[in-house]
Amino acid sequence: MFFTDFIRSRNLKFKILLLFTLILVLPLAILMAISVDRTARAARQDFNRSLHYSASLFKENLEDQLDSLKIRAKTVADFEFYTLAGMGFTASATIPMMQYELIRSGLDYMAIIEDRKNTILDEGTPPGETFAKIVPAMCHSPLNVNIYVIAEEPWIFASAMITKLRTEKPQHVVFAQKLPRDFADKLKRLTGAEFTLLYAGKRILTSQMDIYGKRQTGNSPKDPDVNQGKTEILGTSYSFVREEALKGRISETIRLEIALPDSEYNILGRTIQRDFIIFGLLGLILALVTGTVLSWHIAAPINSLAESTSRVAAGDLSISTDILRSDEIGVLSDNFREMVTSIKNEKDLKERRMKELNTLFEISNAVNLFTESEDLLKFVLTHAIEVLEAERGSIMLLDDQTDELMVKVASGGRYRAFTSVPVKLGQGICGQVAQTGSGIICNDGFKDARFRNFGSLMPVEDINTLICSPLKFKEGTIGVLNIVNKRSGNEFNDNDLSLLSLISSQAAVTIENNKLYELSITDGMTRLYVHRYFQARLSEELLRARRYGLSLSLIMIDIDNFKKFNDTYGHQVGDLVIQKVAQSIKETVRTGVDIPCRYGGEEMSIILPETRSEEALQTAERLRENIAALSVPHSSGNLRITVSIGIASYPLHAHDREALIQASDRALYTSKGAGKNRSTLASEPTV
Repeated sequence: MFFTDFIRSRNLKFKILLLFTLILVLPLAILMAISVDRTARAARQDFNRSLHYSASLFKENLEDQLDSLKIRAKTVADFEFYTLAGMGFTASATIPMMQYELIRSGLDYMAIIEDRKNTILDEGTPPGETFAKIVPAMCHSPLNVNIYVIAEEPWIFASAMITKLRTEKPQHVVFAQKLPRDFADKLKRLTGAEFTLLYAGKRILTSQMDIYGKRQTGNSPKDPDVNQGKTEILGTSYSFVREEALKGRISETIRLEIALPDSEYNILGRTIQRDFIIFGLLGLILALVTGTVLSWHIAAPINSLAESTSRVAAGDLSISTDILRSDEIGVLSDNFREMVTSIKNEKDLKERRMKELNTLFEISNAVNLFTESEDLLKFVLTHAIEVLEAERGSIMLLDDQTDELMVKVASGGRYRAFTSVPVKLGQGICGQVAQTGSGIICNDGFKDARFRNFGSLMPVEDINTLICSPLKFKEGTIGVLNIVNKRSGNEFNDNDLSLLSLISSQAAVTIENNKLYELSITDGMTRLYVHRYFQARLSEELLRARRYGLSLSLIMIDIDNFKKFNDTYGHQVGDLVIQKVAQSIKETVRTGVDIPCRYGGEEMSIILPETRSEEALQTAERLRENIAALSVPHSSGNLRITVSIGIASYPLHAHDREALIQASDRALYTSKGAGKNRSTLASEPTV
């Protein structure tokens, strides 16, 4: 009775509001609870699947690493060192084989142990003083493999007894390999999980990086004894689980932590919850508006207009009023709609102008961002296409020698270039633009009488509209910027040509500045980088290698008997020899990675980032063979070219710039003294 009396005493607006609330909000609340619960269960299942897959993948890879080293140790003990053991393991016969095995098996250290404690011979970097304590445990059985933590780093040890020998004191081959720092990185890319090995409450191996790209090894995780929980990695929420890394396989108590980002089902659950809340609020608003309309026929449109003005004040200009009335409220609605349209048009115009200014600013700064001319042209063209809201475009530059336009870059469409042949001045629309220095709007596209195909690789029938602007620098034209088809299907207008002219003018200045920069860092004869640039880049790459623990190699090249070329055949032949060697260097090195330079005279150099000494030696040999296959035509017969090469690497041979140059230079002169036409790797410094 009380509820009935309470409802009866309320007005119609309240009753309608209550009805809509019961119909919309309550079912939505129930549905939200059911959906959120389902997504939570799905999230737990998804997490468990991902966790099981990630853990299995990591453990299988770690077990493969252990088994591979154990098998290799067994093979070496049973076959390769069996004969040597019978002769007594002489240093002259055994150490070269040990050195070879270090490289082939990727080991850090290996040793031959007698009587489970005495080291007969060893090679590589010893793991530390702890190794002496590890040896008896590793050699207690004929074949053994284990992981030990030394200086907060995981090491894999494998030992194998030379079982074919019948000696009083057993002899073992012991391998030691530091687990690579990036061991879990590939698994991280496959699974999206972060992997960490924990020992004594510290990270001894991890795929986690900080914001500076530094690996988080050595740090103590929060609550290291907790088996599962939540953590945050680089601002992202992760769930982690910790368990024994290889239960029953290794002696050390090493724990594996697997951290997985929040499941998509969790995110979906939060999204569903948010959407239901939004829909519930919309239901309440709908009930309120319905009650208000029924109660106040006039107040409703006024409230609607008031709400619209608030949204406009907040910056939302996408609203539209649909009040179709002929009274004062209708007039007010019409005026408000026109006002919003005017404001929106003004805002769009200002945003377009701002976009234009930003484009010009970015193009003007592009010379500081790109060192390659093609990258700079692509940057300019992409911005021009985007600002003009076009489908595609191209940049053609004028060849200084032939006075013909050549397509340098193209963007959009299915093909990389618009034309495969040069265009003479005055031919076609682009040729007329280059000749007259004035832009052209061609809204008839390929149907225009001035249009020429020039053997285009693209079907010209889809060129509906075209706009071309000259790239003018000072008093001359250096090229043409072509833009094809607006994405909206509209025609190009004078405003578009004006904007494209501004972009072209700025682009021409930027392109010329880039040319000047390229000329300042490259040698005019060889087109290799100059000595000053070599010194600067070598310092930069050494700093990067030192910071991230990378290798860096330097190759020094000297042309054999170069003075003979100059004295016997003349300086023109000598210059041609230098140019051919430089061209062979550019064709051999990795484009965009290695840095070929002219060190001085007939001497050249190559900086090889992230390259070990043996890899650099392979590159040097390939380069030497390529150069040896060259010849210079001469009236007295083809002249052969050979070079002598020296290679040095950081940190193996030197730790600073000057020492690295000196080491590679000494190796170069070793090649000279050994008969020339050869490559020599620098000797390791003696302690």
